[in-house]
Amino acid sequence: MFHFSSQEDELSSHYDEEISRDTPDTPGGIHGQSTVDIPNSQTEPDENTHLLHKIRPSRKQVYNWAQIQLKFSVLPVAVVLAWCAIPVPYNDPNDDSNIFSIDHIKKRLLGLYSPSNDTDSYLKDEKVEINFWFFLFFYYGIYNAIALLMITKIFDLYSLNWWPKWLGGRFAYCVFWLMSLLVGVLIYLFTGLEKYTLTWVLLTFMTMNMPLLVAFVVIRSQNRNTYRHSLTLLQKTFLERQLEYRIPASYVRFLWFCTTLFLVIAAFIAGEAYAHVFLMSPETHSGIDAFIYVYSWLATIYILDTVTEYIIETRVKSHPLQFVFKLYFFMIYFIFYRNLFARLRDSEQYILIQAASSLWVCIFYPLCMTRKVHEFLVDYVGIRRRDYNEYQKYCGRSFFIRNLAENATMLGFICWIYIIHNGPNNRVYPYFNFEDGNAFNYKLTLRASCVIWAFELASSAITRTIYKRVFNHNISREAMKDFESHPKMVITMIVIIIHVLQDMLLALISLNFEGGHSKKQKP
Repeated sequence: MFHFSSQEDELSSHYDEEISRDTPDTPGGIHGQSTVDIPNSQTEPDENTHLLHKIRPSRKQVYNWAQIQLKFSVLPVAVVLAWCAIPVPYNDPNDDSNIFSIDHIKKRLLGLYSPSNDTDSYLKDEKVEINFWFFLFFYYGIYNAIALLMITKIFDLYSLNWWPKWLGGRFAYCVFWLMSLLVGVLIYLFTGLEKYTLTWVLLTFMTMNMPLLVAFVVIRSQNRNTYRHSLTLLQKTFLERQLEYRIPASYVRFLWFCTTLFLVIAAFIAGEAYAHVFLMSPETHSGIDAFIYVYSWLATIYILDTVTEYIIETRVKSHPLQFVFKLYFFMIYFIFYRNLFARLRDSEQYILIQAASSLWVCIFYPLCMTRKVHEFLVDYVGIRRRDYNEYQKYCGRSFFIRNLAENATMLGFICWIYIIHNGPNNRVYPYFNFEDGNAFNYKLTLRASCVIWAFELASSAITRTIYKRVFNHNISREAMKDFESHPKMVITMIVIIIHVLQDMLLALISLNFEGGHSKKQKP
């Protein structure tokens, strides 16, 4: 399926489709692009990342692969389901009969277990004690590795290495991943903060920001924030002082890229805060509460998406980055919206939320596609897309990305609610137990989620039909053209979907570890 290359990541100096080099309008060459395959000068550092070069699809392969939208949903969801379905070893002080309990495994190995050892005082409301080392190296380790990979692939789309050339991509990636796990060990042994989910979220936040810091330091150390072209004697006489304080346009774009990436990373911190305020609260919520939660979160996402899109379009000027960032924001909106379903109590609440969403899709998106709206936005808002055909492609692309996020998040939610509720990790995820006495219903949640997904598919089909017949615009065909032109987006999109789905599950896990600093006896 993928195009394999024999080049090493740190030795190759150019891509097949895109290279980075100095150009007259981008001094310093931090983010220049060319359609000609020309290697970089020996004096220029290698800026292109090849961490996943060996599994990067070719243009022809990505066109055939992207024809079926489900492959963007099924593959990432399957990875996440395999990750969360692995039984997490834990101890229950009131019960050692669970086959995944550490005490149960020890007794089996030593031949000390018998059914008479089971206790009748089994209390499901009491938290179980998770094995910290399994959580750190498997559960959190994989989550953090995907998060770091997502940042690396975003740098890939920008055509810039975040690591020093002498260190190498794979080695730098492994070092930063291991450093984050080492910090996790120190937190467990000395702080007592390991029991808070936000502790691990903030650790991932720091891990994802480290490439930004390293890339900034590397570029500054190479003096890429100043002009480096040799000057003639005449230029040195009259222009040296002026050029000394002039910042290259490529360096300015790099700073805007870092700013945007920081906003993107900060968005998932905001999502975790929303999860703790609403999803993790033990009390039930009314339909009005759910409505306010959904649309306040929607407003937050739209604001962040608008700011990010403006910076990418006007300052960084990268279509692939604009595409994947919009997918990221749609994903973090929909995944928190999906998990709200597990805290609704009756069908009326589901109807209230879904009716507003379906009407929004069937009315808002076709309305935005009209010439009148385009003319209004050009005349009174001042949008940059003055060409109507370009504006149509933008609206269609936005709707395609929305559909992608809708299907991936709903498929993931329905699958993991079934797997976790009926599997060995139901004690680790009390959010999906539906046994807290607050009238949350597992069957209602599962059935209503399937019905809502059917309505979403129907509203999506209606909107696509309007696009085709009224506006003569096929959004799937246009999206495939984007994938064909920028095949590197495909891997990045898959990694983003996996990361956001994992992020939601990490927010919902109950952390209560064996031992650690928080369990030490205080004098």
